[in-house]
Amino acid sequence: MARRAHRAHKARIILFAVGLGACGDKHAAKPAEAAASAPVAELALKVSDSVAVWFTSARADTSADGRACLERVMEIRAGAHVVPVPLLYTGEVPTITNDSTLQVHIWRHCVPADLYRVNLRTGQPTRVGA
Repeated sequence: MARRAHRAHKARIILFAVGLGACGDKHAAKPAEAAASAPVAELALKVSDSVAVWFTSARADTSADGRACLERVMEIRAGAHVVPVPLLYTGEVPTITNDSTLQVHIWRHCVPADLYRVNLRTGQPTRVGA
């Protein structure tokens, strides 16, 4: 029964995707191209034996002088527990401040900007000096 429901759900997703493709922009990336250009999760920093920071999603950006870069968001993984770090795109590896905090610069248009501290338990970023 579960297998039949899974197949039906999968069929609805495929039909939805085909429908979107029919309405899509002729300049939009094809699904295979989008998947190929989407960054894979990458280990950014190992905090301890059980806690690590990973780069996950990303956005492409361009600096004022035309240089392209990829700005990544992070998530904190502790075993099966995953904590996203919201709205903090960076192009650098974070550094450990202490056992509960890391710090990293937010990037804007491929340039490091404000320094943020991130709570390793909650994922909450806080601007330094705020």
